[in-house]
Amino acid sequence: MNASPLTDETVTSVYASGHPNIKCPKDAVKLLFDKSVYQSATKIKRELLEHEITQDKLDAVAKYGRFPYRPSDLFLKLFYGAIRTLDADPMAGCVSPNLVGTSGVIPLTIISTIPDIMQHYHHVIVNAQKEVLFATCWWQKGETARIIGDALRDLNKRAAQENRFVIVKLMIDHFKIGNVLHPHMILPPNKWAQCSIPTAEELPNLMIEVNIYHQLIMGAFHAKFLVVDRKITLLNTNNIYDRPNLEMMMHYEGDIVNSFYDTYLITWQLPFEPEPAYLREEAPVNQDFHFGLDSALNASVKGSLQKAADRARRQLQRRRSVEQSSTSHKTFSEIAYRAISNNQSADSHTELTKVTKKPQDSVIGYITPHSQCSLTVHLNGSSPSAQRTETPSTLSAKQLERLLEDFNPFIFHTPHQPVPIALVSRMSHGAPGHGDTVNPQNGAWLSAFRYAQQSIFIQSPMFNASLAVDGVINACQRGIKVTLWLDLGYDYLKEGFGTFQGGTNQHVAKKLFRKLKENNNGSEKNLDIFWYTAKDQTRPFHFSEKKRNCHIKFMSVDNQIVIMGSGNMDTQTWCHSQEINTMIDSPLIAKELIDALYRNQSTDKYGKLNDEGKWSDASGKFRF
Repeated sequence: MNASPLTDETVTSVYASGHPNIKCPKDAVKLLFDKSVYQSATKIKRELLEHEITQDKLDAVAKYGRFPYRPSDLFLKLFYGAIRTLDADPMAGCVSPNLVGTSGVIPLTIISTIPDIMQHYHHVIVNAQKEVLFATCWWQKGETARIIGDALRDLNKRAAQENRFVIVKLMIDHFKIGNVLHPHMILPPNKWAQCSIPTAEELPNLMIEVNIYHQLIMGAFHAKFLVVDRKITLLNTNNIYDRPNLEMMMHYEGDIVNSFYDTYLITWQLPFEPEPAYLREEAPVNQDFHFGLDSALNASVKGSLQKAADRARRQLQRRRSVEQSSTSHKTFSEIAYRAISNNQSADSHTELTKVTKKPQDSVIGYITPHSQCSLTVHLNGSSPSAQRTETPSTLSAKQLERLLEDFNPFIFHTPHQPVPIALVSRMSHGAPGHGDTVNPQNGAWLSAFRYAQQSIFIQSPMFNASLAVDGVINACQRGIKVTLWLDLGYDYLKEGFGTFQGGTNQHVAKKLFRKLKENNNGSEKNLDIFWYTAKDQTRPFHFSEKKRNCHIKFMSVDNQIVIMGSGNMDTQTWCHSQEINTMIDSPLIAKELIDALYRNQSTDKYGKLNDEGKWSDASGKFRF
């Protein structure tokens, strides 16, 4: 492994230099790395699976990143696995090597339905000053696309009032015939309406380019993130579509934003017209970060998070009854924002039920009661197919009230200084086959399975990549407690029937328990598998019912390291799609996220499989 990055330059800095031979980010990549001598990917993969990491190597990788302090040894071991893959291809992680290891803060996480996440997107986009860089896989007509469209319209209106222009770049995996010749193509404005994107005539103060990206045949562009003014990045699990999904979004600030920015330029490849506004201005490493209600959600809020929490607590003590809302057509976030920005927890129509234990607690959530089954209404989200879903009649009024109090969409993290973060991603690989596995994303995951000392927790819609399956088996055999929260039947047609993807989650669950039992050492006791069960339900729903799915992609290692992003634990993600994930070294953030995941679903209560990989309810009526 190289003791330091191949160069101090980044693709961003070289592209911004104005070099006459560099017309686009792809030219900068070629200038920096085209003449490098790469090592064998097979050799590197074997090393990650078999060789031990020496202390000298840990010391070397600690100096490799732009870290604020020396990370934990566990983080360094996973980080070594990530950057070791760059000796095969410096661009394997779709970011300049010296931007893989960095730092930042996470003021806010949202674990909820897509409209809640998109409302925060709306807020951040509308407050952009010069630049919006947007990336997603799917972009489908519907409520979610409408929220983003309205955000662009509102931004345009604000820019017009202030006599300024904002540069907006959209990058979408939306295959067109032109992608046969090149994976990237600029979509002309007269085609935007076909993709449910507002027209150029609607947005005269926004300078918009739309880049359609798809790497034939298998190389989907699966990343989903937003960079605004090179100060804020939102990384989320959801696409721009309407689904009855539980999703996750994390809000990043600090030096890590420069890494996301670099990734966006590298992925765009083509010349920019016009170039990004903040191309020559790095995000500051230290700045006034946006912690708390007053900053993370609404810039107009006055007063601190502490004062807002105390005010809400006093009002709730005076009025505990749940009132019938006359604003049920509004989303949870719209009402929450309005109440927060008015420095109150309730208006004349609806009460915002606050969830907190002590004034100093970091996690504060709000839920808007629409009816007795308001949580179900909320979890139905914007998906028409989920509107028929109801809360089980077996739940008592007290149980319903407890569910309502527990559900906690907004996680305002305890204020913290920048922590070590690595961008562990992968480039797309279009050719069929499962050989393209040496990249920072996979290197970090493989190292997590190998170097965990206590526990591994994973939530993923799909789990069938052979390296992930082997990683779970090996970890359990080492005595590591492995917990998998998976979706019942997610994408079962694609994953399970003749597509060589590795099989359905049901198939893999049975396989894992069978393989562990074959060792006759009791290692199957170290594995727990659960089917995702929504907060308002007492049983999992099969994906084919299109009522309750979980689309979160999350890993925690020893309650110290968190890996979150767009990557699933399936063959497509491990071998083909372009993905983007962060790896965070913070037991504080890990605990707050795991606590929130448990609070916002009933998976741990109702979803557990037996040691044969099967599930059934107490009555035996439902069996999976």
